[in-house]
Amino acid sequence: MERIRILVVEDDLEKRSAITDALSDMEYLQLTGKAASAAEALKIMEEADPDVMIIGALIPGEGYSLAEQISASFSQIAMIMVEEELKEETMRKAIFAGAKDVLVYPFSPAQLVDSIYRSHQLEKKRQVIRQEKTPALREKNRRGQIFTVFSTKGGVGKTFVSTNLAVSLAKSTAEKVVLVDLDLEFGNTALALNIVPRYTIADVVNEIHNLDQELMENYLIPHRSGIRVLAANAQPQMTDFINAGQIEQIIKVLQAGFDYVVIDMPARFHDLVDPAFRQSDLLMLVTTQEVSTLRNIKSCLTFLDSLNFPQHKIKLILNKAETRSEIKFKDVQAALQQDLYSTVPAEYRLVSSSLNKGIPIVQLYPRARVSRSFQKLTHHILGNGQEKERTGFLKRLCK
Repeated sequence: MERIRILVVEDDLEKRSAITDALSDMEYLQLTGKAASAAEALKIMEEADPDVMIIGALIPGEGYSLAEQISASFSQIAMIMVEEELKEETMRKAIFAGAKDVLVYPFSPAQLVDSIYRSHQLEKKRQVIRQEKTPALREKNRRGQIFTVFSTKGGVGKTFVSTNLAVSLAKSTAEKVVLVDLDLEFGNTALALNIVPRYTIADVVNEIHNLDQELMENYLIPHRSGIRVLAANAQPQMTDFINAGQIEQIIKVLQAGFDYVVIDMPARFHDLVDPAFRQSDLLMLVTTQEVSTLRNIKSCLTFLDSLNFPQHKIKLILNKAETRSEIKFKDVQAALQQDLYSTVPAEYRLVSSSLNKGIPIVQLYPRARVSRSFQKLTHHILGNGQEKERTGFLKRLCK
């Protein structure tokens, strides 16, 4: 019989012991990880490789918030919530968080095992149904993921991150990737990729009333990495004739035609590019180990919070990372009160060569540490089972 892998997330020692003891006697149930908080659970997800998660509702970080994140990023995992009492509101929260069942503590080992088995079988049936959809229906329902790369501080390597992330996504997934330069006045994406844009966003806006996927393809620049590029305006003054509604429509058309949309943003908040924030699946916030940058990014996070921007979408990227810097990684996290999602090491000579040649570093020096960091970042964000030819946890996402 197939072994069901289980991750237990519970900070109450009595409850956690009751769960793990019940699992120890079952040959077809395998405990692959234990965590005491939402943050800890997210850190060990890949290593634990779970089919089922048992989540305490009262864990640090809030159990239902964790369930929502898992449901959004790892939809093939069946979740069971552990509650103190069962109320109508509890069931509503569980349903909306994506959980398959709610167990009220104390429960018997038989109840726990039955819940695990039933939840796992329900999720397996759901996956089969999804896979049996006709190709036309899958195409109709496809919604590309949007990864927005942003920083309110210039010079942190925002365009470097966005271009290499886009190329790394294309290499890792063999899916359709488009890179959009929304720094409409001073965008450098085309320069970073050594391409001369025949068309820009301004040309797309001129056709906005007739815009569809087929027409959009005419304005995208193919790059030898396999990605498509929508370049920023060649003349900054053309931005005066573009509005947020047009940007929103452009993003939606791209989202319908591509699996991944990577957006390189301007280094400031601007009403014109507000749709890129609102439609983002992940907001990659780029920083460096400099006091002025950290102060700037701290203000940025405060402003995002005032706008009620979803905190779970914000992913902190430390670019030009140096372990010998006076400001340590832990100092960055403490100053910004945010965990580092990814670190891109400082390899100035290689990066300079990449920029001068107009070749993304993941192509020019694929084995360099900085290139491997982009591969790792790509693996980290691909929580939807799209990546191809991978092992362990990521491979199982594709089933």
